[in-house]
Amino acid sequence: MVVQDESENVSRREAGATSDTAKMLLAAAGLIAAFGVASCCALPVALSLVGIGAASLLTIGILAAPYQHVLFYAAVLCVGAASVVLWRQRRARACSPGAACARPAFDVASIAAMVLAVALLALTFWIEPPV
Repeated sequence: MVVQDESENVSRREAGATSDTAKMLLAAAGLIAAFGVASCCALPVALSLVGIGAASLLTIGILAAPYQHVLFYAAVLCVGAASVVLWRQRRARACSPGAACARPAFDVASIAAMVLAVALLALTFWIEPPV
């Protein structure tokens, strides 16, 4: 009985670590794709409005411009998938403090990346819609 409970705890910890990794990877991919979409037109304009030079974004903007639609859809898909993983993980979280699924730092980092990605996409739509 004790061995079975312990093996269930190990499998829960591994599942929590896997969903944390998936959540972080999806949020980071969404942020990178959103940065690629915004680097073409919206990010240089926004940085110029606040007085920050955007000349370093020229190369990224030139490389990302032909793939702006693909990057936009990838960003939306990744941010949406990361939010679904986060939502399902929060619903299924029934673990003891200190377990692998009880790491709020991953939640905070994932939420921050998703919010920043959505802000970049909203900025892109506000300045110059890619679609």
